[in-house]
Amino acid sequence: MSVNSSQNSPIPNPSARTTAGERARATTRARLLESGRTLFAEHGLHRVTSHDIAAHAGVAAGTFYNHFRDKAALFREITNEALTELTQSLEAAAESGTDYRQGVRQRAAALVGFAGENRELIRILFSRETDATTVQSDVLQQMASRAAAVRKSLIDEGSMPVEIDPQVFGQALIGMWARVVAWWAEDTDRASREVVIETLTQIQLNGTHPAHNDPL
Repeated sequence: MSVNSSQNSPIPNPSARTTAGERARATTRARLLESGRTLFAEHGLHRVTSHDIAAHAGVAAGTFYNHFRDKAALFREITNEALTELTQSLEAAAESGTDYRQGVRQRAAALVGFAGENRELIRILFSRETDATTVQSDVLQQMASRAAAVRKSLIDEGSMPVEIDPQVFGQALIGMWARVVAWWAEDTDRASREVVIETLTQIQLNGTHPAHNDPL
């Protein structure tokens, strides 16, 4: 009887066990990433340890190193994810505009909207902490390079003046964006979302001294 029961019992599927293990590993990694976002946003890179992140995620300290080499590796993955999400939002906004001026406004709206809805990520992405400057520099350079490429294409097609160098423009634009959204995300009561969008739009389109009769 016991032999028959053994013969009739289902044979364990090794691939099912592997899949369950992969799901558990993915869940743990996601928890570590979420804890990293929260702690880095609240305390900065320097004042957070890998043990802090593991404890916040509810896992053993050693488990952290099964997923990340160190806290800097976790920080970089978080910033890369934030950059990808922000870039996708800006590109989608650019595609929805019918002309350059509308595209500028749409990108400003997307940027400010992202900042308002992802304040933790903005604090990490545009952190002013010394320990985070290397990662931040890489992030901002990627954004500036994209802005410069767009500007160059507009110059090539004759839509923008050649006097404005694309590389300088990209650095200036992203530097302004980073400072403004970091400042605003710290306290969104400092200005309404509409005011921030309008100001960023006007500066990019018309500089700091727009003609009063130059409608958007």
